[in-house]
Amino acid sequence: MNTPKDRNHRPTRRQSGIAAVEFAILLFVLVPIIAGIIEFGRAFWYYDAVLKGTRDAARYLSAVTVAQLADGTAPTTARDIAVQASTAGGVPGFTGADVTVTCEPTACGSAVVPGDVTRVTVSATFSLGIGALVPFIGPAAAAGGGYAVSLTPHTTMPYMW
Repeated sequence: MNTPKDRNHRPTRRQSGIAAVEFAILLFVLVPIIAGIIEFGRAFWYYDAVLKGTRDAARYLSAVTVAQLADGTAPTTARDIAVQASTAGGVPGFTGADVTVTCEPTACGSAVVPGDVTRVTVSATFSLGIGALVPFIGPAAAAGGGYAVSLTPHTTMPYMW
């Protein structure tokens, strides 16, 4: 039952639709924040996947024989391991050209005895377009596939042989 008190608390005609206006104003703030969270999460996900790939490749490379290092099969296999792990992690367009395998202090192909190599390093470079998923951030983001950010994870491990 409507009492006179309840009738006095009804919104007036001037306030009808005010929630929609407040939502529209707030939407301009919330959408870029949510888009930034999504883009940062995607960048972190890709970085983690590529880092795991370099870690797997360096772990493999640290345990191969000197003969495999010298004939060049181990660095190629390590590069393939990094690419497969990164691609399995959902990183699009990651290729073997993005991976660098180095042995220190002697190059991988020049190793003759186990003491020639003390450390192996697998590094990768992946260019990510931030803002490519949300083209309204800026005209440069929409036109060029996003603002280019270079992710460069690397892993160094001691050579075990």
